[in-house]
Amino acid sequence: MLAKNKSGFLKSTTGYIVEIIEIIIVVFALSWYIKAYVFHFTKINESGMLPALTKNNHVFVEKLLKDQILARGDVVVLYGVDSKAESVRRLIGLAGEKIEIRNGFIYVNNEPLYEPYGYTPVTCDFAPVIVPQDHIFVLNDNRSDYNDSRTWGSIPKEKIIGEAQFCYWPWSQIKFL
Repeated sequence: MLAKNKSGFLKSTTGYIVEIIEIIIVVFALSWYIKAYVFHFTKINESGMLPALTKNNHVFVEKLLKDQILARGDVVVLYGVDSKAESVRRLIGLAGEKIEIRNGFIYVNNEPLYEPYGYTPVTCDFAPVIVPQDHIFVLNDNRSDYNDSRTWGSIPKEKIIGEAQFCYWPWSQIKFL
């Protein structure tokens, strides 16, 4: 039938091309939406999160519920802090909390912070600060690396990309965070 009717053949080919273009547009729009609002992948480019994450680890970042479920101890990915595209840090303080470091221990609202994850102990003191509204206070797990809120100050929540959920690369270091 396609060979007999040349105009019908062109119409079928055109319809086929239009369908392919529609599929490409839908796939592109869906991918953009998922990347913009649902999840993200990032590569660790620094050693500040040792031993939890090492340089060149790749992590899956959940973005969808970042404002509702962030809690102390979460590993968060930040954008545009300290002139780097992305930074990965541990969330220590939430809005309205008093954070300080005394004798190598972190205190939140004058209570010592229990940290079950491995980290490098703090060797210096940090004067008390109150985390402003709509901000967070973050630290590296490798506390000898001061490239965190001790240097930057509190981080506005709009700088949060999302919460790092698990390390998926390299295969030998796959783990939930």
